Amino acid sequence: MKTMLDVAIEFLLEKSGGSQYMEFNTIFDEVEAQLKSKWEKEAAQKELEYSKIRQNKIGELYRLLTVDSRFERNNQGLWITREGFE
Repeated sequence: MKTMLDVAIEFLLEKSGGSQYMEFNTIFDEVEAQLKSKWEKEAAQKELEYSKIRQNKIGELYRLLTVDSRFERNNQGLWITREGFE
């Protein structure tokens, strides 16, 4: 199963060719589209509303992008994969 970072990297490389910055919300929307069924199961198991799981996943993805050296954020808050990453 793919992780949030796997999906984010694939999406950025596919959509921007690694040369165009993208908004965090656009990246998250793609991650959510691919992992939503897994998150819905997690919400059911934990007896939580999906919106709570979603909110947690937004924070988790942002934190992961921030600490993972494969990603870079510019002054406008847009994201890209670092040069040379494949």
